[in-house]
Amino acid sequence: MYKIQIITKIKVTLRYISLILFFPLIVFIAVFIKLIRPLILIRWSRLDNARIGHYLADIDIYLLEKKFKKSVPKELYIDFFYKPELKTCNKQLDKMWRSKLMIMPWCFGFVFEHLRHKKILFKDENYFDTTSKDRHNLIFSTSPILSLSSKEKKLGFEFLNKIGLPEKPKFVCLQVRDGAYLPDKRYDFHEYRNCDVENFKSACTFLADQNIYVFRMGAKVNKKISFANSKIIDYATNNMRTDFLDIFLGSECLFWISTGSGIDNLSKTFRKPILYVNQVPFGHISTYQKTSLIYFKHFVDRISNNQLNLDMLKQKELCFATKSETFANKDVIVRENSQQEIESATKEMYQRVKNNFWEPWDETKNKQKEFWNKFPYEKELHGQIVANIAKEFLIKHKNFYN
Repeated sequence: MYKIQIITKIKVTLRYISLILFFPLIVFIAVFIKLIRPLILIRWSRLDNARIGHYLADIDIYLLEKKFKKSVPKELYIDFFYKPELKTCNKQLDKMWRSKLMIMPWCFGFVFEHLRHKKILFKDENYFDTTSKDRHNLIFSTSPILSLSSKEKKLGFEFLNKIGLPEKPKFVCLQVRDGAYLPDKRYDFHEYRNCDVENFKSACTFLADQNIYVFRMGAKVNKKISFANSKIIDYATNNMRTDFLDIFLGSECLFWISTGSGIDNLSKTFRKPILYVNQVPFGHISTYQKTSLIYFKHFVDRISNNQLNLDMLKQKELCFATKSETFANKDVIVRENSQQEIESATKEMYQRVKNNFWEPWDETKNKQKEFWNKFPYEKELHGQIVANIAKEFLIKHKNFYN
């Protein structure tokens, strides 16, 4: 810990030294940007380089919207990025994005933003935001922007062979969010999203029985899994994890199983199917992934112990709630899926991937339609809805959306 603190202090010191050394040049370029504004608009944005979910999805969607001219200036423009965070979440991903973006030094972005906020030289038009919401359904109608080189893929498969996997293995990435994901007290409001990895035992065992390996993902997790074996690999805790392998596994897996956490955005970046279980917040789910399956957490009244339906969630204004205290203040408990529910959803996901079937099942086609008709759609969060709700959820919890 002390070593990390020293390294952080050195990095901060170097940043401010660069700010002092380059300040005259930065001011000169700022004036130049202002002078050429009638001919070209120069914009910039911060890269959320410390959070892998945003570092994956936001840039992917930005580049696609730029390519297809969605939400971009009509005039001639050039976009730059800068990195505000000292530590980058994944060095392999950072290397891959550098070839796709124009990234200026932190000191330039820092000064430009200060000037913009003070309304000196720059206006709000000089800054743009990115989003992780694919409102135009671009991701799954296009090929991946990023790809590993043949040399990198060879290294990844050599790793798999080294730890005992066959030549052409089938494997799944499992991501279960827990309290270690954001341990800082400032993020306690995310507690309602946490889950117990032990509830995934029977689902992982089912996959292993189908000769499909499971890699439990995560840079930080609370505990080891009790059911690890030669086919269920606790990659998050067995000292195998590297930034490169995170990207390799996430891009080469058969599909993902996730409770909704940053790294599962690799499924979007590399166009991989994904099973979302224990989903919450309800109104923020990824509806624009055609090759996805969704199973929600359960909302229970703390006083009566009755399960709330969708109409009740809307009445209590909880469809878009993003804080634990919001649920607590309205006497609502957010309960995890049972081991049986996760196993059932996993079996359905396996059948869908095996048969490449992403339409509603005949027996739940009407139920799927009823569910989405009730869904609290917000256009700034969703594009065309193409995701599937798990068959068991539609049948077992039909009172939720009827």
